[in-house]
Amino acid sequence: MKRIVITGICLTFAFTITQAQVTLQFAPEAGANYEYRTEIVQNIKQRVGDRTLPIEETVTMDFLMNVKSRNAKGAETYFTFRDISYLLSSPMLQMEYDSKKLKSNASPLDKMQEKIFGSVVGKSFTLVISPDGTVKNVNGVDAITKEIKRAVAADGPMGDQMSASEIQQWLGKDALKGMFEQSFRIYPAKEVKVGDHWTVKSKYGISNKKSTITTVYTLTSIQNDLANISVDATVIFEPAGGVEGTLSGSQAGEIIVNTKTGIPVSSDLTLNINGNVKQNNMNMVMEMIAKMKTIINE
Repeated sequence: MKRIVITGICLTFAFTITQAQVTLQFAPEAGANYEYRTEIVQNIKQRVGDRTLPIEETVTMDFLMNVKSRNAKGAETYFTFRDISYLLSSPMLQMEYDSKKLKSNASPLDKMQEKIFGSVVGKSFTLVISPDGTVKNVNGVDAITKEIKRAVAADGPMGDQMSASEIQQWLGKDALKGMFEQSFRIYPAKEVKVGDHWTVKSKYGISNKKSTITTVYTLTSIQNDLANISVDATVIFEPAGGVEGTLSGSQAGEIIVNTKTGIPVSSDLTLNINGNVKQNNMNMVMEMIAKMKTIINE
């Protein structure tokens, strides 16, 4: 009889632990420093008739993230670009840059990339991030983009075109806001327990397109102050720049969050989209697989 009672107590205790609720929100301590890395790999196929143009683009950015202050409304964070690497490869074009390995025999295009990304390394900007992960304010980026444009001013129209493209996709205010919100705007509006799910709807500018992402997050487990969250999203892209039509697809993966600070210590997401679009009265089928990984170390 005692054995049955003890077993019942243990089962009840275990059940209580599995059903414990947690509050997940962006709540790092003021003064804390983090090393933030994001890597985005995009494989794009554009088909016009029988012709297919494959493009692969890889961008890796390392930041130092300092939490300057935090209150009930959010945290003021200070980001500094530490290192950047960039690679674009297609049958028609190849460009690359790595702030850790500058090339002495760089091509003219690579030299322009070096000017663009090199003018960013070491520069800083400020984000105000609310408890739900929304990026409320982005300050200091305008000065950075002015420096980028100034760096390639002597390269004429080609420099203007390249700098405008990189600012729009990776280095501008909207691009950075979207990138960081994809890392941080992941939290539920209330306490959750293992098995619970919640939905977040967001809009971002990605690769010259506006996207609407509706994401269902599910808390799958908690162990050693780390919450595992699965990601299942639907995505609709609204092309810009004279491109008509829509692209749609899905995004899936996993995010691991520190339950004490809310810091997403790692994420691994894969985006699949495709659709028919038209540009300059030319029909085109576009497919894209994009993989985004982030790692944050204290």
